[in-house]
Amino acid sequence: MTGILPRRATAPPAPAPDRPAAPAPAPDGPAALVAGVARGRAPWSEERLAGLAEEAARRTGAVSDPVATVRVDGAAARVDLDLVVEHGAELTAVAGVVRRRVAARIEAYAGLTVESVTVTVVGLRLPAEAASPTGGDRPPRRDHARGPGPGTDAREAT
Repeated sequence: MTGILPRRATAPPAPAPDRPAAPAPAPDGPAALVAGVARGRAPWSEERLAGLAEEAARRTGAVSDPVATVRVDGAAARVDLDLVVEHGAELTAVAGVVRRRVAARIEAYAGLTVESVTVTVVGLRLPAEAASPTGGDRPPRRDHARGPGPGTDAREAT
């Protein structure tokens, strides 16, 4: 069958008089965040914001095992962050980078103003130590196959 089909109507059908109209779809993105805060409802839970802060802190190379606590008061947030930092890293520099990253991430994603980010270093991560064959604090035993050690008599090594 060939021919031209009639166009469909572009206007939505009017709602039936006995049924109320469907609510408008909720905005998404930043508009939803602003709308949620304006209604007095925080769109992000404190636990979810804490996870966001931990993930932002974890992206700093010298940081491991971050634990965050976030308190939200209206459109403002305060973050407490406990970190383990790699031994040898400059603590003030690491804390500054973590503060900026956490504040920027929460402001960008949740639309909240970050009043403060308190960083507490609770531990140092030591570099990985090679496993000692003796398993203790004693120095490893000398390998006699390489020859006598310094200060030993050649007769004792055989």
